[in-house]
Amino acid sequence: MPPSLPEIRLGRKGEERVRSGHLWVFGDDLREVPAGIPPGEWVLARSRSGDLLGTGTLNLSSRISLRIVSRGAVSPTESFVSERIGEALRRRNEAGMGGLSALRLLYSEGDFLPGVIADRYGGVLVVQILTAGMERVREQIVSALVAACSPRLIFERSEGGGRRQEGLSERRGPLYGEGDTAEEVEIDGCRFRVDVETGPKTGFFLDQRENRRIVREMAGGRTVLDGFCSTGAFGILALAGGARNVLAVDASEPAVRAAGENAARNGFGGRWEGRAGDLFREMRAMLEAGRRFGLVVLDPPSFAKSREGREGALRGYRDINRL
Repeated sequence: MPPSLPEIRLGRKGEERVRSGHLWVFGDDLREVPAGIPPGEWVLARSRSGDLLGTGTLNLSSRISLRIVSRGAVSPTESFVSERIGEALRRRNEAGMGGLSALRLLYSEGDFLPGVIADRYGGVLVVQILTAGMERVREQIVSALVAACSPRLIFERSEGGGRRQEGLSERRGPLYGEGDTAEEVEIDGCRFRVDVETGPKTGFFLDQRENRRIVREMAGGRTVLDGFCSTGAFGILALAGGARNVLAVDASEPAVRAAGENAARNGFGGRWEGRAGDLFREMRAMLEAGRRFGLVVLDPPSFAKSREGREGALRGYRDINRL
């Protein structure tokens, strides 16, 4: 057992959560915490009676005060991080995903590395480190990824509200290697140019893979509106599925331009129309003009950044779906 880790005790609710499989413990569910533990410290979590519940990272400044890393006692060493990453890669290989050129390699709590996301686009990896506990092992994470994946470039995009809630500043830039931040990859049989520095999130919306496949299956013979098109992936998969044509709309002119380039890259330029503008206005204008579509795909950004924006967000979602 690691002798150097501080020990904390959980209250009844916190203990019940961890025993039932939850990996988060909130501040109110902690019982005994030694004074002076800095944010992100790795600790041993014990029950009220002293039973070991696991190892976690502690940050009393965050609403999620304890994040479980292991059900046993472990230390934040390079060998531990390397083993965790190796286990994650093996799971993906066993699922038949190891050969994909675009793939989420690490997914936070799902791989027992809370706050760490790593995506692969060909020879480029993108890493997000979003919690104080994982910030403490950033060098070990990078070293393990280099050893396991042999990338030409690792680029960091540790940004957003999650890091701020953890008391961390945002970080963006290369962590390993050098060269172009863009890579051309194949996703569901189509080619996309992904720029990990300027693209959305880590460069692409990998989490929409299943939804894009559904759109592809539904699109045959239809005219398609790809709203909030971003990289154009929904529209391009629709065309690959036999859609007659696609109108792609996004507020970002660079996004519309990049989406059009992706469409042309797949030989769909003649059936692709890109338009930069406000989708609400565009849809109202098309409604008045009598333009209709056989399939409409809406993948809007978050309309609410906090609870205070809830009502406005609900109005936005109602309006866009009503149109």
